[in-house]
Amino acid sequence: MSAGQWPAGTMPALVFTAPGVLSVERVPVPEPAAGEVLVRVAYLGICGTDVHLLDGSSAYVSSGLTHFPIRFGHEWAGEVVAVGPSVPADLVGERVVGEPFLSCGQCLTCRGGHYNLCPDRYELGVRGAVPGAAARYLRIPAANVHVVPAGVESAHALLAEPLVTVLSAFEEAAAQPGEPVAVLGTGTLGLLAVQVAAAMRSPVDVIGIDPEGLKMALRLGARAAWTPQDAPSDAYQVVIEATGSAAIGPVLTRVAGIAGRVLQVGIPGRPVDGVDLAAFVTKGLRLSGVLGGVDLMPRALHLIADGAVSPTALIERVFPVAGAREAFDRMREAGRARPKLVIDLSELQGEEPG
Repeated sequence: MSAGQWPAGTMPALVFTAPGVLSVERVPVPEPAAGEVLVRVAYLGICGTDVHLLDGSSAYVSSGLTHFPIRFGHEWAGEVVAVGPSVPADLVGERVVGEPFLSCGQCLTCRGGHYNLCPDRYELGVRGAVPGAAARYLRIPAANVHVVPAGVESAHALLAEPLVTVLSAFEEAAAQPGEPVAVLGTGTLGLLAVQVAAAMRSPVDVIGIDPEGLKMALRLGARAAWTPQDAPSDAYQVVIEATGSAAIGPVLTRVAGIAGRVLQVGIPGRPVDGVDLAAFVTKGLRLSGVLGGVDLMPRALHLIADGAVSPTALIERVFPVAGAREAFDRMREAGRARPKLVIDLSELQGEEPG
């Protein structure tokens, strides 16, 4: 295939064919489309959302917004190999990462600047029928891709996607340097939030149950590490909930200080118990849900390039395609100081479309 030529035929892809079943399938290479680019995917990040999709326990599956078979993959990095009509040819050859939200652009929500919340949106590899990046090639709107800065490894750059969510939480909170921050959880989102708060010169404490994760948070700049029962009360102006645990409710209102802002980033699998609504009134608290973010990907890449966020501190291992199932099994294991697992898709890239 010559540079810039859009390939045809079929390609290998990783697919959840049924709950608990992960297999390699051959699927059609997507056809050229105006305003879209074709990316040869190099690396794929796995997060809890992907695990829940594989299990069939995701709210997107139970609500009928997503159906098996599912080609997953919303955290990825790769290289543009071809462009469709109306896309500048100089994008070919660029290393890129991408935003997962594919929105209508016409509704009141989109026109209000909240394209990540479009009621008719697709989320790449997560919500709706648009396939994700777990394949040799990914077609995606050119407007969704962002060039990876020189010096940033592609496997590291894919962390910009979850980092956007964290930046959106801090923006929603209007967090100011020096304000005390509590981060609940030591997964990828939690440890990214610790690093962002530390870069802002804000005192940040982490609250969690995993000893290794708590130790990593301290290494990444947390001032203190607490278990939920030991965390101080009325102590934080910004509380970022990144566990997605349905049992976290009582902690949220207890640790938040007067006029505190609570940012719900994790997505619980069921209604959260024990939220003290009276405390929301008497403390004047504010609760905001955060799903991704808008126009924050360049800032996320900049923080990675400048070293304010350390991908190496978060990535435990890069698995080959043959170890994809092992990677998902590893995601379910506790006691991992580094929460992020990555799949190297080079083996899929080694096959020519047939």
